[in-house]
Amino acid sequence: MKAMVIAICSIAAAVVFALPGRSFAQVPDTVVVYANPGGETIERQIMGDTTATGQRVNPNRVYLLQQTGSLDTVYYYDDPITTLEKYNITIIGKRNPVTGMPPLIQPDIRPNNSSPGDLIVSNKSGVNITLKNLYILGERVDSVQATTNLLQINGDTNSVTIDHCVIDNISGNVANFANCSWENLKITNTELRDASNQFWRSGGWMWANFGVPMDSVIIQNTTWFCNGRQVMGGPGIYNYLLIDHNTFFISIDAPMLSTHLTNATITNNIWYGMNAHGADSSYVATGQTNNAKEPYSLIMLDSLGSVGSTYGVSESQRRITVENNAYFWPQQLLSFWTAVNDTAKGWYISEPEWMNSQTFYMFSDHSAWPNLVSQNNDSTDPGFAASLVNPAIDSTIEFVKLIGWNTPTSRFGNTGAFRFWQLRSNPDPSYIFTWVPSTWTGWTSGYPVPENLAYSNVALQTAGKGNFAVGDLNWYPSQLKLWEAGDTVNAIQATGPQVPTNFTLSQNYPNPFNPTTDIAYSVPKTGIVTLAIFNILGEKVATLFSGVRQPGNYLATFNGSKFASGMYFYRLQSSNLSITKKLMLIK
Repeated sequence: MKAMVIAICSIAAAVVFALPGRSFAQVPDTVVVYANPGGETIERQIMGDTTATGQRVNPNRVYLLQQTGSLDTVYYYDDPITTLEKYNITIIGKRNPVTGMPPLIQPDIRPNNSSPGDLIVSNKSGVNITLKNLYILGERVDSVQATTNLLQINGDTNSVTIDHCVIDNISGNVANFANCSWENLKITNTELRDASNQFWRSGGWMWANFGVPMDSVIIQNTTWFCNGRQVMGGPGIYNYLLIDHNTFFISIDAPMLSTHLTNATITNNIWYGMNAHGADSSYVATGQTNNAKEPYSLIMLDSLGSVGSTYGVSESQRRITVENNAYFWPQQLLSFWTAVNDTAKGWYISEPEWMNSQTFYMFSDHSAWPNLVSQNNDSTDPGFAASLVNPAIDSTIEFVKLIGWNTPTSRFGNTGAFRFWQLRSNPDPSYIFTWVPSTWTGWTSGYPVPENLAYSNVALQTAGKGNFAVGDLNWYPSQLKLWEAGDTVNAIQATGPQVPTNFTLSQNYPNPFNPTTDIAYSVPKTGIVTLAIFNILGEKVATLFSGVRQPGNYLATFNGSKFASGMYFYRLQSSNLSITKKLMLIK
């Protein structure tokens, strides 16, 4: 084995369990990675954990960033962690016992003053990437923003899980998918923030590039704080999308830049001050917001066109539910849009809407789109603290002025067309940040974050499904605890458009997991179905579902918060059919 400075904590041997027709290979072990011992960067430690022939010692190994003292705080990286072979990348942080901080991962400064652009690059297919309990900062110690995309995914069928992380000041996307197909992404209990000296120009949750078709995207109980890019988007197709219980607080760009959704659930979210730049009238007129030449809207759909025929999905098969959302644009922003408009000079901001007319029409035409549902979505002020709203809105307005609605340049003519990308070469005037609290930009303590997005609107605190608060429930810990403990199993009918022909049980996602994981299964005909969890002794420890199921695709969520770490098994039974698979709970 190549030399590396990591300590093996425990190794779990291969296990064979006597459930019908199943045997299982090596399960994960765990190694401790210390913060840059002897100057060794984190990617060299992880990628150096190989045999002499370059193979990963254990392809399922878990890397634990377990700090031991006040000096074990920052894990630098000089190059991306790159998948050279098909193996998983699992990095889990543990708080420093002296400082109470989570591990900080930060780009290093190379001898030539350059820095790496991405943290992880996956060029292989079938790779599982898990990041948990980490603070990831995209700028260097000299405050230069270095990280482009946190994760660059180039291989097919990768699965990405991010949980309980803070991702701060990246210029691109948390997950960028390019030239690949059928990816899975799950982001939970995480905040994406950009409160640096390059304010408002950065950060997006995910982008599926070049027509990439996505399998599933789940964004749940997350917070978006002052970012420039989109929540999610791309010209590809999404088999399943869940955006649930998130707080989105101010963006420059339109949040939902993917109009070809086939199966989506967008529920219980707060959208505050989103798409602050609006769209220039000429930008809309040339169809650059979407094909129908409509203004940007927070929820924005288009017909599938050729995309539908490519993937065998018709308009009538699309299933999209949008409900229990609160959206709001503060008066300061509305007044600014009105003041900047000058139609005589060709400067006109097309203000963003909740749904533009095309999208509204699609939700209203139940003959063409019978499964598009929109209800209980209201324009309501959540009542965030003025100490957050005022500096954020004031800085946003100055930023939008800078990108050019009333400052046309020869590059784009005199129409004041959208010029957001110009800031990549132009410095940000310092006056933009006059209103920004120093705690926002100078904060380097991991989590909890200095901003508090709990809100005062009592009605919204019970306006979500099940009378839970809308928005990220992490701002309401008692509600979050009740929500997580609600149903040990939250089985819901999945939104697959076609009746399945086979009795199937998918591998749980994510795996390993903590504390929840999703299990998808298909039932081809009406019958009694049981989905249950067993421990390694073969004892049933939980029943996820037992009863009659109609033909369809289903999704069950298993909450393992009350169970010990280790390997478990899940079995799907119906009539004389039985399928068993394993899952791994790591706490």
